[in-house]
Amino acid sequence: MLEKNSFWRKAIAFLLSVLIIVLVFPTTFSAPLECIVLKDDTYSTMLKSDEILGIGQEAFSSFIANQLIQPSENEIVPPIFLDTEMVADVIKPYVTKEWVQDSLASGTHQLLAFLNFKQPFGIINIDLTELKKNVLDGRMELAENILSRFASCDTQEIKALTSGTVGIANMPACNPPQELKEKAISVVSTYIEEFLYQIPQQYSVNVEEAVQADVEDPLLSYSIFRWSVRLLPALTLVLLILVALCLRKNPKEMRSWIGKLLIIAAVVSLVVILILLIGSEQFTTVLVNNALSADQEAFGTLLLKILQSITYQSLLWMAASAGALLVVGLVIHFLNRIRRKKDEETTGQEEALEGPVQDMLETKREMIEGAREEETEE
Repeated sequence: MLEKNSFWRKAIAFLLSVLIIVLVFPTTFSAPLECIVLKDDTYSTMLKSDEILGIGQEAFSSFIANQLIQPSENEIVPPIFLDTEMVADVIKPYVTKEWVQDSLASGTHQLLAFLNFKQPFGIINIDLTELKKNVLDGRMELAENILSRFASCDTQEIKALTSGTVGIANMPACNPPQELKEKAISVVSTYIEEFLYQIPQQYSVNVEEAVQADVEDPLLSYSIFRWSVRLLPALTLVLLILVALCLRKNPKEMRSWIGKLLIIAAVVSLVVILILLIGSEQFTTVLVNNALSADQEAFGTLLLKILQSITYQSLLWMAASAGALLVVGLVIHFLNRIRRKKDEETTGQEEALEGPVQDMLETKREMIEGAREEETEE
């Protein structure tokens, strides 16, 4: 006969089970973190997409256009560059998709190298040499395209162009007539050239500084987080073994408990994952909004697109892991039910056989006693 598990064993098993249910959801993130989020191949495939490259072109063009209206000390913003959307649209053809793909691939490779502990510093360097050369070689055409986007100059603006020395600071934002266009193009192209010479050969982003305000030691915090996620599956398995040990006196109850526990944990995780899938766009938008500074806002749409794709893939992997756990729980639960039914049938058959056997034994005993009594009488 099977022993019963004591109240205290069941209480401890219950507390461990609650902890397991809480841990299963973050545990499902272990696989996608290692196989998707921090895998270089994930991004190399994504960065070949025309949609991503198009967004990248717009992001870098907007960044350059915004830099053109950042005056140095004692300088004013040139009126001709105030319309940053128009300027970004004109600059866009010079930001080639090939350069965008190479730059994004290099940037993600450097970031992942830092996040995978393959380089000591979280500094991402983007080489601007090719981009600067493209714009510098086409600066005359670029200046002409910018001027052509404006309305024709009126009488007062033409007067301003013909009187005295015209510089970029006092040049009116208009499209000059043909006889003055060469002069205007020269002024604008000179400013673009000077601006390009002021830009360094590479643009650097310090990932550690971006999170320094919220976390005192970001690398240490990230290391603890990374190893915690790696150890979660082992910890969950250990807790599951402890639950089984607590209930080992009654194997039937133990199997039933473990099966139901896995089912409940998987269902809870699937519900949370479903909620995150529904609200993933809002979640990633808030995350990007908080992560980027004002001078990096041009890259917001690009980062948002990449992050949404990664988040969606990760949640699908998490759902698959929770689904697999649900299947295991259901298998254990149903196998235990089948075994219990078989045990009940066996017990019933034994009880059914015990009746006739007892009757036969009783009859034989009575016959023997009757025979003894007859012998005694004789």
